[in-house]
Amino acid sequence: MALPGFQKPNNLAIAGFLAPFVAAGITGLLLLGLGEDLKPFKVSIAYLTITPLILLTGIVLSLKSIPLVEELGDKDYAYSGLILNILFLIVYATSLIYFFSSPN
Repeated sequence: MALPGFQKPNNLAIAGFLAPFVAAGITGLLLLGLGEDLKPFKVSIAYLTITPLILLTGIVLSLKSIPLVEELGDKDYAYSGLILNILFLIVYATSLIYFFSSPN
């Protein structure tokens, strides 16, 4: 329910904008919890599933929010959320290439 004189927020755009920061926070917590040991199975499964799912969800939310920009506004959140999710997904893919190609 919007207050009189205020526009309803574009919740999809805001959620899409916040998704890459949630993914980065979870990744940071995983790295802090590991210390210097980067091989535990549970953490690698979490890193390989949770992080990309959050980033892909952020992309979907941002894309779904773009048609609502005319009605609800928050154009900045919609487009910057899309760009941030794509950028973080590229960084994530680069980290996977780095870790899987490094000699053990």
